[in-house]
Amino acid sequence: MDEPRNGDERSLDAVDALLAGLEAQAGAIEGVHDDAAAEDLARAARAEIPLLDRIRAASSIVIDVVDNGPVRGEVVAVGSDVVVIDAADGTWAVPFAGIAAVVGASDAAEAPTGVAGRLGLAAVERSWARERSVVRVMRRGAAPLDGTIDRVGVDHLDLAEHDPGMPRLSAEVRRTASVPLGAITALRRRT
Repeated sequence: MDEPRNGDERSLDAVDALLAGLEAQAGAIEGVHDDAAAEDLARAARAEIPLLDRIRAASSIVIDVVDNGPVRGEVVAVGSDVVVIDAADGTWAVPFAGIAAVVGASDAAEAPTGVAGRLGLAAVERSWARERSVVRVMRRGAAPLDGTIDRVGVDHLDLAEHDPGMPRLSAEVRRTASVPLGAITALRRRT
């Protein structure tokens, strides 16, 4: 084999340098593609997290309730279709359909556990009915109603309307209103 001449060595060095530069550029491009792919995977994973799971992982939130406005409080429970928070003016049960926006939902997620995670708005209403709690029922596109929940059906509740400052006494009940569960944007139990 012939020994390379001095000019050939310089040519080989230039080719080696060019190849090294191209390899470095290829590595950098590959790194950018890897980073972009990782970001795409992270976005896809975040897209699979339900809002209720993000609320469940939070401690303090603000819920903008449809037709009512913001309610700030501590997360007490999150069921299959309802968020219960303690606020300054009482305990609120907000069905998922009554949530216009949430501020303070966690970036992390907490999956539902046990029976509480499977229970929904009707279970909260039944509990408050058993306790004979005085509630305010916020309704989509209508004025709120005050009273005590007498019964909770499969798709509605029966509310004995009375002055919110009074316990439910027969003489105090003005009327009984049947409210479809789908019309309820929130319930507030007075503390």
